[in-house]
Amino acid sequence: MDTLTHSLFGALVVRAADGRKSAWGGIGARRATLGAAAAAFPDIDYLTFWIDPLSFLADWHRGPTHSLLLAPLWAIALGWSCAWWLRDRANSRGYMGICLLGLLSHIASDLLTSYGTQILAPLSDWRTGFGTTFVIDPYFSAIVLVGVVASIGLGRSLGARAGLAVLALYLGLQVLLQQQAKSIGETYARVERLEQATSRAVAQPLSPFNWLIIVSEGERYHIARVNLAATGGQPPGGASGWLARLWSAYQAPQALNWERQNRFGEPDRVRELVRPVWQSSGFAAFRRFTRYPALYRIDQFEGETCVWFTDLRYRLPGLIPPFRYGMCGAGGIEHWGLYRLRRFTLDERQALEKR
Repeated sequence: MDTLTHSLFGALVVRAADGRKSAWGGIGARRATLGAAAAAFPDIDYLTFWIDPLSFLADWHRGPTHSLLLAPLWAIALGWSCAWWLRDRANSRGYMGICLLGLLSHIASDLLTSYGTQILAPLSDWRTGFGTTFVIDPYFSAIVLVGVVASIGLGRSLGARAGLAVLALYLGLQVLLQQQAKSIGETYARVERLEQATSRAVAQPLSPFNWLIIVSEGERYHIARVNLAATGGQPPGGASGWLARLWSAYQAPQALNWERQNRFGEPDRVRELVRPVWQSSGFAAFRRFTRYPALYRIDQFEGETCVWFTDLRYRLPGLIPPFRYGMCGAGGIEHWGLYRLRRFTLDERQALEKR
């Protein structure tokens, strides 16, 4: 979830937890502002991207700052800091409670996406994510914003609680839609007699009815993009350019175009080159990060080859995937180096380790 929505959600939760007649002015505004700040705090881990982009993805992002186990400690630190800054140490426990609400709101909303959150860090690096909500969901954000505005306008927590109720209904709808999309994949697997296949549905941008269906069969994927509102391929009026192309990629359930892709590419000679890159010790961090790894492309230079991977969760039609990592070199794989393709560029690569 984007950080601005996290902040608004934190403010909404704090407003909902306030008393029924908690006015916005004075202490009410202070509590909501503190909740918003605390809700933004976990994303401070973005700073680690500049230390090591791949370790950021694989280990640090949504790690310790997003842990349920560590949340009370973060709340104590943030609450005490706020009390010290405001010179109001008598209310430090109250500030700590508000910070805890903000932190928990952040963790809860991140769990809705497909990235995965280490809620048990540092005891475990296990990641979980429901994938019901796209990382930037304008409907989710709008409901939260309206709830905050309503709580300000009414001068009480009723508006915030109504906003949370509407948000719960919206999330319930997303769960139902996810199950519907997943069942389409399961039906496809039965028809195609893919006995060992599993189906997963991941939320996509622009609409809660847009879903990416991934049917995994060993090293082979069967992929479809569906619009469950049965308006697939028809962009909204006035949409053009990349937005129209992106929208048009999601088809009606009865007209799906299934794409088949091997994790290591085709044909066999390509897989013989790609598989050692995937299995190399230098690529371990990317293996930890990805859930649906797939060959992105192979670049051939004079005396050097680059093999790039991406994750199907983040491959959107008509857009450059944000996470593209690979290895480049010549000769044996032990002499290859780790690289990434910079975001928003086609070919600009960055070395991630000395060779």
